[in-house]
Amino acid sequence: MPRLRPLISALLALMLLLAACQPAATTDAPPDSLALVTRAAELIRETQSFRMIVEQTGAPYIILTDLGNVTFRRADAQYVAPGIMQADVRLLVIGGIPAEVGVFSQGSNQFYRNEILTANQWVNALFAPGFNPETLVSSEAGFQTALEGMIDMVYVDVVTLESGVNAHHLRAQARGDTVTALLAGLVDSLGEQVDVDIYVDAATGYPARFVIIQPGTETADEPEPTTWTVDVFDINAPPEIDPPTGVVVPTPEAGT
Repeated sequence: MPRLRPLISALLALMLLLAACQPAATTDAPPDSLALVTRAAELIRETQSFRMIVEQTGAPYIILTDLGNVTFRRADAQYVAPGIMQADVRLLVIGGIPAEVGVFSQGSNQFYRNEILTANQWVNALFAPGFNPETLVSSEAGFQTALEGMIDMVYVDVVTLESGVNAHHLRAQARGDTVTALLAGLVDSLGEQVDVDIYVDAATGYPARFVIIQPGTETADEPEPTTWTVDVFDINAPPEIDPPTGVVVPTPEAGT
């Protein structure tokens, strides 16, 4: 037994040393979810320009346009203050035929163009009822109303998006009519209640991504619910707009 005492003492010392080397458990509280989304809404309202991509997956969503009832797939858009947006919209028309339509709106004044239907020339006509870029940054609608109207919001974690942006991930529910403005009014209604994942850029505080899921939209042909992914980027970048003749587009200074 006396011979074992030095060995036992050495083992105890080693165990204490290893315990001391273990990293301390973090006790940092997560950021306040409401403060994150409130600040994100304030920041986006102050921007001079930003780009956004709206992509629809899962069960198809039919929208009413001047071209008739079509299936929305994707829109690549740029917003320029105070109320201009141009977007290239990818649709499926009758028979599932893909079509690309350019859309331009200055407030509620809309134009659209298509390579075949308009010879790629802007036509001053209503493309989609409700499409109005002013609602995106309005204090009564748009990002602010959508973010402030979230229900049961919880903080999830910090994640890295495909773009490399580190973002605070939050999860919530919302009324469908409060989040349609996040889609620039290109769609009419998202139903009574939707599930929303919100991603706020951890470095800048700007909104980086929204994922909106419409539960109950699954079909026999498409088992996944209608899902909208909205990516926001190129905040305050110089606009790259090809406006209709006679429309003047502001040229904000590039920022961060």
